[in-house]
Amino acid sequence: MKMRICNQLKQLLLTLCLLNAISNAYSQTSNNYPNRPIKFIVPYAAGGGTDIFARLAAQELGKQIGQSVIVDNVVGAAGMVAGSMVAKAAPDGYTILVDQASIATNPLLYDKVPFDLKKDLEPVMLGVSLDNILVVNPSLMANNVNELVVLAKSQPGVLNYASTGIGSPQHLAMEIFKDKTGANIVHIPYKGGSPGIMATSTNEVQMFLISVSTALPFIKSGKVRALGNGGLKRSPLLPEVPAIAESLPGFQSTNWLAFFAPASTPKPIIEKLNSSLQKAFANPILMEQFKQQGMIPLGGAPSDLANTINRDMAYFGRIIKTANIRAE
Repeated sequence: MKMRICNQLKQLLLTLCLLNAISNAYSQTSNNYPNRPIKFIVPYAAGGGTDIFARLAAQELGKQIGQSVIVDNVVGAAGMVAGSMVAKAAPDGYTILVDQASIATNPLLYDKVPFDLKKDLEPVMLGVSLDNILVVNPSLMANNVNELVVLAKSQPGVLNYASTGIGSPQHLAMEIFKDKTGANIVHIPYKGGSPGIMATSTNEVQMFLISVSTALPFIKSGKVRALGNGGLKRSPLLPEVPAIAESLPGFQSTNWLAFFAPASTPKPIIEKLNSSLQKAFANPILMEQFKQQGMIPLGGAPSDLANTINRDMAYFGRIIKTANIRAE
């Protein structure tokens, strides 16, 4: 009996020593962090909105931490290839995912997602929000959201709307729009914002809910007409355009971009990243660069990003289930 107790005490002491060693190693790693370049993994192609955001943020973050921040575009499977790569990366703060709001809805749309958002990734910080804006072809006899709803309900199944793909945030938001108004508008998916806005300008489809930055040149040239902003407030880039929520209370269509680290990344590293990003985002030059892209800086604690994910899962989860939407 005494020998068994003695062995148990030895095992306990060994465990405590091991935990102390791990804690000291994490502490030393955190204190020295970062001492080499950080890599931002972006799930979308170079030149797109997420990529532009990541490169702007990387440049300013690098100044704050005194290390290079490299942007690596890893495209494929609606962002899930990049997400899986970061989820499997070493939890040391040197591999960071920069992704958009669809990361929260992918688990609701796909039968198989190669990583668990809440178990395999650690929220770092919300980056920016991007309002979507509802635009129509200029030939459409509707000058505001209310007139569009009346027109669509008078011609059920006749009008079409574009999206950036099945299950995309714009698709889900338009299905909520249809659910709230009772309008029967047909969904036509496109492979991205550029072909969708082109199709709207040529009347191949009659409307498109897309980011302000993508739509702005077409609005200014008169190729499409803006009816309503997807944010709860009017966009500073188009203050004359009402928010859709002014006609449909509670309606919201915004995208967000955010930073994630692999799960088990030490808390001090997460805090250092968050603090450094907050300082970077406070730079007026970076804020102006974001504004020119139609991006609204957010920031906040990691918990704010976690809450946003939960909000989106609940907000879009209902329409995904009701409309039986499955991504292809």
